[in-house]
Amino acid sequence: MTPAARTPAPQRVAIIGLDHVGNNIARTLAQQGFAVAGLDPLRNNLVAPCEGFTLLRNLEQAVDSSDIVITCFPDQLLINARLCSPETTFGLHGKALISFNTTQTRSACSARSMGEWARSEHIDYLEISLNGQADSIGQSDCELVCAGPRRVYERLMSLCRSLGATLTYLGSDCGATLEQYPATLPLQTPALAL
Repeated sequence: MTPAARTPAPQRVAIIGLDHVGNNIARTLAQQGFAVAGLDPLRNNLVAPCEGFTLLRNLEQAVDSSDIVITCFPDQLLINARLCSPETTFGLHGKALISFNTTQTRSACSARSMGEWARSEHIDYLEISLNGQADSIGQSDCELVCAGPRRVYERLMSLCRSLGATLTYLGSDCGATLEQYPATLPLQTPALAL
């Protein structure tokens, strides 16, 4: 087999926060062929949410073992403070960080600050909000609203499509997903038929 014919290695994704939403994200991505690992600092989960999932011991191990880190944590401010520590920030350089929101657990201003911090640290950052229930993740009725630099959105679009059939991109303002929809029509990215 020539090097060009090799199947690419699956992207390694770490999920921080294994509540109902985090578990659904983990299952969906594992079924789509991603290498998935994660932890839940609040719950100290001892059982992996699905086959093919690896439980991790701490945040630093999650960052070191992944290409993409997804935070799905009820207190995004707390997890963001941990992510901004010098040790963790260094590990995130050149990687992607997704803040996955299901409720307004922080302000749009906080999301904008994280976006600026990520840009200054050369971390690809995307805010995603779920419009619907956690059980819809990976299903045809799942709608995700995304905001962040277009380059990052385009880089992570295949992962986002694995999670939600309908993607709405609100632009580069990372705080947009935590505010009311803007008056202008967002760019719709149609779902791919499977």
